[in-house]
Amino acid sequence: MTTKLGVWPFLLATALYAFPLAAQPDEATRTAARALGTAGVESFQAGDYAAANDKLEKAYSLLQVPTLGLWSGRALVKLGKWVEATDRFLEVASLQVPAGEYAVQKQAQADATTELKNLSARVPLVSVKIEGAALADCTVSIDGQPVATSLLTAGRLMNPGKHVIEGRRGSDQASTEVTLAEAEHATAVLKFPEAPPPVALPPPPPPGPPRPPVEPAGTAQRTWGWVTLAVGGAGLAVGGITGGLALGKKSDLESNANCVDTRCAPSETDAVDSYNGMNTISTIGFISGGVLAATGIVLLVTAPRGTRTQAFIGPQSVGLRGAF
Repeated sequence: MTTKLGVWPFLLATALYAFPLAAQPDEATRTAARALGTAGVESFQAGDYAAANDKLEKAYSLLQVPTLGLWSGRALVKLGKWVEATDRFLEVASLQVPAGEYAVQKQAQADATTELKNLSARVPLVSVKIEGAALADCTVSIDGQPVATSLLTAGRLMNPGKHVIEGRRGSDQASTEVTLAEAEHATAVLKFPEAPPPVALPPPPPPGPPRPPVEPAGTAQRTWGWVTLAVGGAGLAVGGITGGLALGKKSDLESNANCVDTRCAPSETDAVDSYNGMNTISTIGFISGGVLAATGIVLLVTAPRGTRTQAFIGPQSVGLRGAF
């Protein structure tokens, strides 16, 4: 069936009136859709495709019938919106025509199917390839609209003309432009800067020689304290022993008939010298031993360590008690 464009407004209006009221919106809506559809077809025939698209889109939104869908799809094609026109023709072909024989609506569906087949071969297709980054790490937009990255490699239908494709990976951004011609299958490449290699850390320095063990504070002082105390104790012991011997010799001399008071006969010179020597050694032993013992006690008491000490001095001994 062939229909001239000049009679389409009349056929369109007739077809809209022909629909059963049960399948249509209220009378006011149908009247508005009829007027917009007729005006849209007239604008299309006059070559004013932008005005035709505006009127036909409004009419189709009020009343979704094949005739209005077919003409709105044709207006979209003239405006270069081929992807949107493809969707519209698909929708028209799937519309249910109300019961009854409505030849104009049936013909509109058939024409939509034919025009969809012809247009599908003309719609450009673009695939997006990403270099320098993993696809899963990127977000991609085409003409400012986000696009699922999982669909990019298979190709995406696009309207003819220039398009801006942008991708982001964190703070990195890549963009490119493609100009698509009719039926062109193009590949757009988004090149991200290569990630810098990780900075190699310098190897740790080799371990130095082991440090000598640190002697606890006060250890040396305590050591010298004990040595001095031991030497002082030995001196006191010598003084005590020689003092006892000296007292024994003095007692022998006092009981000797050759000695009167502190004087002895020349025959007792060796005994007197032995007594004096013992007495001198005893005195030196007591003095030096006492001084050394006292020094050792001072060193031990003042050593920087938590100790509990107590000095003691006896008739013939001197020492230090405590826990170290």
